[in-house]
Amino acid sequence: CSRQICSTTLQHSNRQQINEDSKMSPNTTIPSLPPLYFHEKNGYKDTKIENSENMISLESLPAELTRHCISSFCAWGDLAKLATVQKSWANIMKDAAEHGGKKAKWELANALMDGTNGLESNPTLAVEYFSELAGVTINENEESESDEQDEAGDIIVLEPSPCHDEVVESEDVYVPAMRKLATCNLTGHGVPHNNSAGLKWLETAYKIGNDVDAAHELALIYEYAQHGVEIDVVVAAQWFKQAAESGHVEAMAEYAMCCELGCGREQSDEDALEWYIKAAESGHTTSKFSVGEAFEEARGVPQSDEEACLWYYKAAVEGDEDSKRALRRLRDIARIVVPGLANLLNE
Repeated sequence: CSRQICSTTLQHSNRQQINEDSKMSPNTTIPSLPPLYFHEKNGYKDTKIENSENMISLESLPAELTRHCISSFCAWGDLAKLATVQKSWANIMKDAAEHGGKKAKWELANALMDGTNGLESNPTLAVEYFSELAGVTINENEESESDEQDEAGDIIVLEPSPCHDEVVESEDVYVPAMRKLATCNLTGHGVPHNNSAGLKWLETAYKIGNDVDAAHELALIYEYAQHGVEIDVVVAAQWFKQAAESGHVEAMAEYAMCCELGCGREQSDEDALEWYIKAAESGHTTSKFSVGEAFEEARGVPQSDEEACLWYYKAAVEGDEDSKRALRRLRDIARIVVPGLANLLNE
């Protein structure tokens, strides 16, 4: 019994030490290798391997490292150390990533990018893994589709080509990797700074991966001149519209504001109200206030303080202070149409 307790304690201690040494997060998956990986790499195949007497057996490894491997497999940092032990293990990290599939490659790429899980930061190698995971390539010399517009001024988003359809059906693409490649190019991390390539990766993530967050990010980049990209409120409004039409709630509110202010497109109170209502009905608190404001000021809709109070109330119960101030201003009407007004306003 005491021997079993000692064994359990030692195993727990070893696992804890591995996690501390490798800086692993609780959700990190420990990489794995095929069951006979070391057996084969050490030359114990049916076929004879030349110079097998120069190979090092697993039993000859340092006791501490062996204990790590046995108690909890190896973290990425441990595999990196094993790769330096003998030539036949030089590709052990790559082999573990291949054996673990897409998830293992993704975790290895992020560990290399951030210098975590016991690995030194190697952004260049990380980008190679992200590129492999993305499953598609981009033509950096091709004109960005953000510059292609139809007669109405909207972005022309091309339908995926037949080859792209094939890629999507075979699940060979990985959108998070596309987003990482966009960030790397926009920030010059792991690759030379290249805004054109970064923007193209975001477009690709939206077109092929249906990533509406990528469309919204494009809009923000053009609106606020992020990463040194020149401000273009017209293109920003177009991408807000693309994201909004694809169901991105924040983009709905942003595009409504573009309509309200005439920023990047023709001013229209009616269009603004339409998009504010869509955002509000999707749970966007500030948009509920904006709908109330539109009714109070008769912008795109007949004036109605009663309707305005109802919308202000919807936002106020979610903590919107502007809506609470509006209800106080319209107190005489609000106390009639809004239930529990005094409690809501702490009066």
